[in-house]
Amino acid sequence: MLYNFLTVDHLSVTRVRDVLASAIQLPAASVDVAEVDGDQEERDWGALVLCDWTARQGDVSVSLDVFVQDAVAAPPTEPQCAVAVARVAETTVLYPAEEAPPSAYWLATPDGLVTRARLLASDDSPPVYSIDAVETAVPQLPGVHVTLLPEIIREQPVPTPVTRDFTAAVQALHGEADHAQDCLDEWERHVRRISRLPAGRCPPESHQEALRARNELALLIDELPPPASDLLRAAVRTLDEEYTALTGISRIS
Repeated sequence: MLYNFLTVDHLSVTRVRDVLASAIQLPAASVDVAEVDGDQEERDWGALVLCDWTARQGDVSVSLDVFVQDAVAAPPTEPQCAVAVARVAETTVLYPAEEAPPSAYWLATPDGLVTRARLLASDDSPPVYSIDAVETAVPQLPGVHVTLLPEIIREQPVPTPVTRDFTAAVQALHGEADHAQDCLDEWERHVRRISRLPAGRCPPESHQEALRARNELALLIDELPPPASDLLRAAVRTLDEEYTALTGISRIS
């Protein structure tokens, strides 16, 4: 099991050892923590938990790369451990998310709040880190902008069966409609996201991008030769009907 954590407050090597032992529910003697650039000769490589400690600059103070040996029975997942570390250490902890954007992180606070965060790193060497935005107000970060993060929603996998069927049908006709396919994919992803997200959860930027794609589709229907134009018109009609059923909006522009 691997964990990658960033802590807002500075935690000493000794403090990290005690915190990890508590979070993973092991004796402190079973946890080995050392500075990544320090002397490695004295490390206990047979410890059940090994942690590389690195000082950071900016809005985060320490990064922790944690390896839990297979001998540890039922270790916590990374999110579970992050929440436990935040609570025990009384600091805010960030850990990476599954989405493609490297800036997309999860954030856990000492009081149990878990939200999404955008973490940026400068081009300096070593880099300076800044917590650019969070999706929920974090008491420990009063100056950080609170907003929905469109890059996170954009990267979540969404099935697009209408686009898939349109593409297959055009290819069967030995035709090409790459731009139409891209716009249809953008519009369908938006419709699918709306069906999955709570009301108001879709960022305005994502909504505007999708509407631009939908407007482009209206132009492409008239530009494509038949029968590709007929296939595109039918695909767009299907998605428009789903959009109207989800939102109650019949005029799409």
